[in-house]
Amino acid sequence: MISGDALTGRDSELTAMRRALGGTGNLAGVVIAGAAGVGKTRLAREQLAQAATTGVRTRWVVGTASARPIPLGAFSAELGDTITEPAPSVRRVIAALVGRQRAAKVLVGIDDAHLLDGFSAHVVHQLAQTREARLVVTVRSGVPAPDAIKALWKDGLLDRLDLEPLSPESTRLMVESILGGPLDARSAARFWKLTGGNALFLQQLAKDQASAGHLRQVAGVWSWPGPVAVSQSMSDLVGNQLDQLPTDLAAVVDNLSQCEPLEVELLAALVGRGNLEIAEQMHLITVERTGAALLVRLAHPLFGELRRARAGEMYLSKVRGRLACRLSADDEPQTVVRRALLTLESDLPPDPGLYLEAARHTMRLLDLDLAERFAAESAKAGVGEAVEIRAVNRFLAGRGPAAEELLRELSGDGDRDRHRWAVLRAANSIWMMADPHAAADILAALAAGPETDTERMSRYSVEAGLDAVLARCADAEQKARAALDSGLLSDSEHMLASVALMMACGALGHAEDISPAARAALDRAANSHESAHMRFWFGGVYARACRLTGRIEDCTRAAEVLSELARDMPGLAYANLVFLLGSAELMRGDLQAAARLLHEALAGVENHGITTGLRPACAFALTETHAKLGQADAAAEMLTEATRVVRPDFLFMQTGLATARGWALVAGGRLSEAIDTVLAEAKVAADRGQLTHELACLQAATQWGATEHLPEIAVRARTLAGLLRLPLADAVALHAEALHRRDGEGLLQASHAYQLLGDRATAADAAAQAAVILTGAQSRSRGLFAASIAAQLAADCGGLSTPATRTPPTPTPLTGKQREVAELVVAGLSNKQIAERTYSSVRTVEGHIYRACQRVGASSRDELAEILRRGGYGTVR
Repeated sequence: MISGDALTGRDSELTAMRRALGGTGNLAGVVIAGAAGVGKTRLAREQLAQAATTGVRTRWVVGTASARPIPLGAFSAELGDTITEPAPSVRRVIAALVGRQRAAKVLVGIDDAHLLDGFSAHVVHQLAQTREARLVVTVRSGVPAPDAIKALWKDGLLDRLDLEPLSPESTRLMVESILGGPLDARSAARFWKLTGGNALFLQQLAKDQASAGHLRQVAGVWSWPGPVAVSQSMSDLVGNQLDQLPTDLAAVVDNLSQCEPLEVELLAALVGRGNLEIAEQMHLITVERTGAALLVRLAHPLFGELRRARAGEMYLSKVRGRLACRLSADDEPQTVVRRALLTLESDLPPDPGLYLEAARHTMRLLDLDLAERFAAESAKAGVGEAVEIRAVNRFLAGRGPAAEELLRELSGDGDRDRHRWAVLRAANSIWMMADPHAAADILAALAAGPETDTERMSRYSVEAGLDAVLARCADAEQKARAALDSGLLSDSEHMLASVALMMACGALGHAEDISPAARAALDRAANSHESAHMRFWFGGVYARACRLTGRIEDCTRAAEVLSELARDMPGLAYANLVFLLGSAELMRGDLQAAARLLHEALAGVENHGITTGLRPACAFALTETHAKLGQADAAAEMLTEATRVVRPDFLFMQTGLATARGWALVAGGRLSEAIDTVLAEAKVAADRGQLTHELACLQAATQWGATEHLPEIAVRARTLAGLLRLPLADAVALHAEALHRRDGEGLLQASHAYQLLGDRATAADAAAQAAVILTGAQSRSRGLFAASIAAQLAADCGGLSTPATRTPPTPTPLTGKQREVAELVVAGLSNKQIAERTYSSVRTVEGHIYRACQRVGASSRDELAEILRRGGYGTVR
């Protein structure tokens, strides 16, 4: 799992170093300055290694504290004997380093030059001044260095590169290179927060977590869900002084390791103000002014981890108890949660009321695991409301069977809120247990009994979701609107009804209602412990509605807003958020970003054991993403996952499954089957009244060039455009009509329409189809123009590879059959396999391949495949 010492995140620095070493500005090289552990040595060694591959002679010299008292001590290996007269020996050292080589052919690395003795520093200065060699010198920032070394950059002999800690993104890249696979964003942020981007700390921390088994790989993505493991090696790196701290100073670090930041006055009351002053002078803590308050933090995040690893649990329990007693008793949510957690993990008596209050706040703050801990402790003390909190919390966390256990009990005949809990039990059956029939039975039993107006609207909020799941879209919309307009719903019921309304409006194409309903749902949920967490599930539903109605920018804006709320939160909220972000990137056509985010979402789903809506939705989106990147095997793997987990009675997902299957077939070269699949689903969606689902199927078939079906597709797409009155529907109708008429200019207009919607991938397909038609019609200049648009859009998508972008624009375009056979060649099938797949003879297949080769200028079957893989116009710009 742990790989070698790969250099990542330093491309710009390497470029700057190459420029300095190339003689730009008459420089003799570069000085790399930076803090300890930031990666100076690693960067210098990389530069020498790269130079060595080009035939440059390299030498490596290291300054050390032990050699500093010795004249020319750093160069003793070059001299090979005892130095009696340092001054005359300087020329011998230079001669030994450079020999008879030209300066451009010698590169000398000087590591930790601030530790050189005066004569060794003089050698380095002479080399720079005479330019007898190129130099890469490292120095530690903020420590004294010999004058001759400081003169290297002050006198302009060498360029100075101040090496900053790794950025968050570079940190993620480095950890991924160590682990040999992608890392989820939350874990990457945790690595960066603990190390501050220090490359040395980062590498050791990653190795420590791997050795302790704290890193986990799920669905191909690494995550770090567990505690921090701290090895002795890390302790030695970060600060040996922590082990030798007097008790009073250790108490400063120990208190902050349990709770930070803390106000100066609060911490001073526990450990003494004088000890705080000393700790600040020793750089153990930092003190910053925020408004009128002075806040204390640890100077390095790893200080707290190191002390936690070495302090005893009984001692830390006392520390937490004292902190809990000192924290103010105000009702600010963060303070309540901090006080409750400190109390829970301290030697203080349990406080069930505090735990219950903290559970509500923690649900609102999206940490459902911590909320479960608080509610469970409160329930142990016999607080009845804690059981209700646990039931809601389990539902929100996607723990369907565990929620059912409590909800079944709460909805029993003797409970005063039996109806309310039965409604939530029905919702749990639909969304968390994927059992809409059980939900229907519960709701029918409620409808058969007496209900108040409030209870009826409560039932409607979940019945609307059931109707939406079973593709009864008009009924879903009617019930959801009635429930929402009643003003009688609880927060969770309001969100459930909003989800149903979003599903129905998306399927029916009622785009004007989508954004207002979304704003109302998100605003109400913002401060509710019942529904704050549901915003991220709602976000995924909203994303689907936006895609079906062509509102890509609206989806992107919602993703950005929600990402600020849950980026650092654990659990299912984060998985839903990443799915929303990935969906937005897929709609926009940023396929590489989409693949990364959606795989991370799938890993989050698997980590939490979710088997219902989010899991198949991730698989659908990943199937399409990999297919659009031309990754047939990965698309097929994701389709297998989607088929395995989607419920057949989740009718609202059947269009997503059909289009995913179509994309996987397309990636495998099976165009005819793909087109037949989505057109069959289009008819089913039409029968159900899911007009935008039908439109999505027609759009896919048009993108894939459904030649023989185009007359019917064009007519139906135009009819849908009249019914839906959506810019997306107009674009699809224009696309299908232009392709049917073989109208290249019309296809360019369709491409522009898709670009206005923000859909670069479909715009690229339409432009590629235009390039083929215009070139075939002998309009070479317009064909080149269309090809350049398609090529740029395909590149902007991160390597879009679809049937349209793979079809080369030639004076004699490929026929439909030749194109289908050529796609199967690209997929790696033999002639015999292609014959079996297309129900034709091997000889017929050979003929199609021969004529396809003639039309695209290929001399062999392999060349035909290569031309299609890169796109016939891929180099036209």
